[in-house]
Amino acid sequence: MKRTNWMLTLAGLLILGLVLTACGGPATTPAPATEPPTEEATEEATEEATEAPTEAPEPVTVTYWHTMSDAEVEAMEEVIAMFEAEHPDIRIEMTRYAYDDFKSALLTSLAGGEGPDTARLDIIWVPELAEMGALVALDEAMPDFDEIAANTFPGPLATNYWKGHYYGLPQDTNTQVLLWNKEVFEEAGIDGPPTTMEEFRQVACALSDGEERYGYAQGGTYFWAPAPVFYAMGGKIVDDDVTTAEGYINGPESVAAFQMLVDMYNEGCMSPNLLGGGVGTADGHALGMYAMIFDGPWMVDIYKADYPDFEVNFALVPAGPDGTTSSVVGGQNVVVFEGSQHKEAAMEWARFLLSEEAQLKMAERGVIPTLKSLAGNPNLPDYFGIFMEQLETAQARVPHPKWGDMDGAINNAYQRMLRGEQTVQEALDQAAQEINALLAP
Repeated sequence: MKRTNWMLTLAGLLILGLVLTACGGPATTPAPATEPPTEEATEEATEEATEAPTEAPEPVTVTYWHTMSDAEVEAMEEVIAMFEAEHPDIRIEMTRYAYDDFKSALLTSLAGGEGPDTARLDIIWVPELAEMGALVALDEAMPDFDEIAANTFPGPLATNYWKGHYYGLPQDTNTQVLLWNKEVFEEAGIDGPPTTMEEFRQVACALSDGEERYGYAQGGTYFWAPAPVFYAMGGKIVDDDVTTAEGYINGPESVAAFQMLVDMYNEGCMSPNLLGGGVGTADGHALGMYAMIFDGPWMVDIYKADYPDFEVNFALVPAGPDGTTSSVVGGQNVVVFEGSQHKEAAMEWARFLLSEEAQLKMAERGVIPTLKSLAGNPNLPDYFGIFMEQLETAQARVPHPKWGDMDGAINNAYQRMLRGEQTVQEALDQAAQEINALLAP
């Protein structure tokens, strides 16, 4: 009843208002509910609105694919944290692949337009991907490329070069040096490792004892295995412009390098294990069966785990006839893909990976830096010194998309000469023809 009376009263007031208005009564302006704001209050409100925080943009995510070991991944996670602290607008998303699966997964993703922004690639893959048009020419895209490149070892840097441009930067590197079994040497009354290739051959033969011990052992016939001897002896596979193998892989210096190895094999100064079977080079060297081998920095951790009492001794690859030591370059390069939607951020990540702080952090897990400025750095493991010295003259394998096939041609030629099916010159003449066919446009 009370609700009905309230509604009738409200209706009556509304009707009365309409009647008065219709009769021309003066209109009245209702009083404001509150006092109008003062000029001072308005200014304060404006300042508050101006000072209100704006929402920060979402960080850019840069994807980074690789094939690192567990230990390397742990160090890389620290590197990423360092980078993201300096670049809060960039996040790095890291994905690991098994080495044997990586290339096929990468090619498949690139074909589907879903590849990563960046990757750490085996050095021998860079020319192939550059030829496909998949990689950014960093020497064109990075204003400071020349400055960064000038501080890297020339051999690792050269693995990024293809058709006039550099398509990557050397992220980490390695090479092979001479490992010599000090106990075997001392028992034979030999004071230290050989320093020339002529001495190397003489010492290898002096330390050989039938099938009980060989002065030298090689891990196989693929080019990486004889490469330290080949390059130290002055061998070359192709000309500098990568246009022909004629006169290079079958030239005098290359023939001399393989001839020395074949002679050592035939004279019993080199283990026959390189053609298959027998004890592996790493085990045989630690056990005293192989007095000398060529291998890389990873042997430190391998021997620490498998032969903790074995003393590892390194030396430079013995010098060739011209007095120069040399070896072969291994390692990985960092690249940026053309399909990346975040090229600038990706290049900033690549740039950071070539910084001293990032390289030193990775070195804690046995990864050799590519920066010349870090040679002799007290924070590096002692044994890095010999490898970084060797890197000053170590050479890259042919930077070409068909390097794998070239490697196969040399591998087959080496096996034919070891089996006596061809002379060294005949085998390398055939290899030159096969490589030239691969170089043909």
